[in-house]
Amino acid sequence: MSSWLIRGARVIDGSNKEPFRGDIAIENGVIIEVSPSIKGVGKAVIEADGLVASPGFIDIHSHTDLTIFKHPLAESKALQGVTTEVIGNCGIGAFPVNHERGAVLIDYLKMHGFNLPSDGLSWSHFTQYADQVDRIGLGLNLAPLVAHGALRIAILGTEDRIPSQQELERMKYLLTDSLEQGAWGLSTGLIYPPGSFAKTEELLELAKIVARYGTLYASHIRGEGETLMDALDEAICIGKESKARVEVSHLKAIGKDNWGLGKEALLKLEKARQAGVDIAADQYPYEATSTSLTALVPQWAHAGGARKLLQTLASPETTERFQTEILREINKRGGPSRIVIAGIDSAKNMELSGKNVDQIAQRWNCTPERAVMRLLLEEKAVVGAVYFSLSDEEVAVILSSDQVSVGSDGMGMKAEEDFGKSTHPRSYGTFPRILGVYVREKGILSMAKAIHKMTGLVAGRVGLKNRGLIKPGFTADLVLFDPLTIQDRSTFDQPHQYATGVVYTWVNGCPTVRQGIITGNTPGKVLRKRGV
Repeated sequence: MSSWLIRGARVIDGSNKEPFRGDIAIENGVIIEVSPSIKGVGKAVIEADGLVASPGFIDIHSHTDLTIFKHPLAESKALQGVTTEVIGNCGIGAFPVNHERGAVLIDYLKMHGFNLPSDGLSWSHFTQYADQVDRIGLGLNLAPLVAHGALRIAILGTEDRIPSQQELERMKYLLTDSLEQGAWGLSTGLIYPPGSFAKTEELLELAKIVARYGTLYASHIRGEGETLMDALDEAICIGKESKARVEVSHLKAIGKDNWGLGKEALLKLEKARQAGVDIAADQYPYEATSTSLTALVPQWAHAGGARKLLQTLASPETTERFQTEILREINKRGGPSRIVIAGIDSAKNMELSGKNVDQIAQRWNCTPERAVMRLLLEEKAVVGAVYFSLSDEEVAVILSSDQVSVGSDGMGMKAEEDFGKSTHPRSYGTFPRILGVYVREKGILSMAKAIHKMTGLVAGRVGLKNRGLIKPGFTADLVLFDPLTIQDRSTFDQPHQYATGVVYTWVNGCPTVRQGIITGNTPGKVLRKRGV
């Protein structure tokens, strides 16, 4: 007798094969049978006529590393059908922790919008972090990467320099230790200090270790605007020389002057693959990016960390230089009216959340660049922003590639508690948006291809051996949804709105969503690659 029997679903198995009508039997968290008709009655029978059954969606690019302590059910993701998230992306992550430099790492995480658990960073390495997360009871699975930013901070702090050979060996040791414990690879954030201070040679040495363990090198590359092609060349070089599997995070071309580079980027990646480099990319389906407002601040000002940055911002000696360079970056991203503040915690400036930089400058009777400086100073550099700097047409072009998977670049949230805080809608709507807009409305992708880009393709990139497909013997991470109603509802103006259309989500064979409602079940766990 099956624990669950799904009958008469339109099965899309994650392999990019054509859908078929069939039944799925689940026993003890594992798919035991998939066929046109399964006889017998399970403990729980789901009549799924008119619904699509697919593997649970795997978010290859998430930042749920610390929000999971506040929202362990990750409601915004569960209601999208997400069952596993790859975390620790963009070089920003919660381990390893050198407690002598713990305050530096905390400042770094806060700058990027990470809210710490009540007891701070109480762990040192991967296993301690994973064990602590497991203890809270999870609504989904997490597959953590080692964050290069945290790795570098543990050894070098936020210094802008090349590590000595001894320091590099210590970084390699910490990376090896994390991979031995079960981390899924290494992520880099090469526009974010201190990751941006790393030379290619440093990254290559670390990537060789990643390759040795058969894990993933995921990179927020060094440039996504006019330097996009050069940044891709660096990623390709690292893949070629190290033999690591390379994932280009959230592939895009920022700034109107660079629209059109997305197609060139896809051609460059394809040429590299033909030459034997294992490289692919992921993407979120929105016309706006989101990151810290400090992304507008020049790289040289970040050396020494957040506290030094604030001191330099406040110095009259550097004011003119800051204004010139911040204005240049504002214009690259489309101008002040296309940069919206999305994440302020202080009561003093809370009302500015949702306003664009041009509106704030007018309110303060100053230039946009001065407004950015003042806001960063008053908020101690902890300000999030949404940048409307992408082309809808190019988003669609990149999405259509067979080698581009789907990742939200968001985090698990709970609308009932996070309501009122401006954020990017991708945390609530990425996967249903693909199915509702790009499959059903625009017809850019077939349903089978779209689901493959969220499941089987991702599992292959990450190295998940028993997830991502509907297949006997695979873990029962599944989603059952209505193809006619699945849709994102989160918008830039009103982001805290759950997606619709997901009827059931199962994680490890247990429903986290039943009839479109969060169950409160906690079957998720931190996945550990060693031994998986």
